[in-house]
Amino acid sequence: MDADQLLATVAGLVWPDFGELTCDEPGHPAGHVCLPVSASMPVNHLVETIDDRYGSPHSHLPSLPCDEEIDWLCAWAFGGRWIAFGHFRSGVDARPVVTVTERSTPSPDQLPAEASWLDRLVAITGWAPGQAHEVDWAAVESRLGTRLPTDYKRLVETFGEGQFDGFLDVYLPETMRQFAACEAALGQQPWEPHPPFPAPDGLLAWAGNEHEQAFYWITESPDPDQWPIYATGVGPEEGHRFDCSTTEFLFRQLTDRRHPFSIPADFHAHWFLSYNGSGELS
Repeated sequence: MDADQLLATVAGLVWPDFGELTCDEPGHPAGHVCLPVSASMPVNHLVETIDDRYGSPHSHLPSLPCDEEIDWLCAWAFGGRWIAFGHFRSGVDARPVVTVTERSTPSPDQLPAEASWLDRLVAITGWAPGQAHEVDWAAVESRLGTRLPTDYKRLVETFGEGQFDGFLDVYLPETMRQFAACEAALGQQPWEPHPPFPAPDGLLAWAGNEHEQAFYWITESPDPDQWPIYATGVGPEEGHRFDCSTTEFLFRQLTDRRHPFSIPADFHAHWFLSYNGSGELS
């Protein structure tokens, strides 16, 4: 199959992320599907195209099927499925392959009670804890004109730039600064009863989604770790206040279907779609 056919097949296997996966390769177990790739297909182009749809690949490979036969090179998470690229090992059957296989993450009730909210987000998304992102927070906060919540900074250092469940964007500080400047220019009305940042007690946006819901901090305290969350929908209606940290709000938003701003899609597993780099293979 060509690249378009291959990507269409992958999309049908990962969305929705349920239904039986059965591989046609002789002797392969259930729970995955191997999709042969033409030897003439440019590998880097294929990986970059998968990147465009599913984010940067994970830096740590998960446990994948048939690793005694296949050298896995990279993998992407999407809901309850892994998408992996590799090569059958040398021999008459040596060829590239894309595999879609089942993926699982712990449920919220399986997490230790003493785990931090950030650790819980890492666990339920299956994120590799070794992926750290260095930020010069002193410079960032100087440009923005305020300190930022500690758990938000740890969140950015842990995950980098991307989307939770392919839906919710957590803003990096430069995007946050641009939003703040734009919203300040628009005036107060859309955020009643709170003005936009940098006004006293103003709203500073830290996340948003494709449904035009926006998530702010109310910058009402000199200690940013005490800032509550303010969530808004489309239009000038008053938003909802949540007296919790950024990471607690995110965790509950992902895992609690009764949450007023819960993630709408029903996936078997949560994931983080990363924008943090290229999946080009040298």
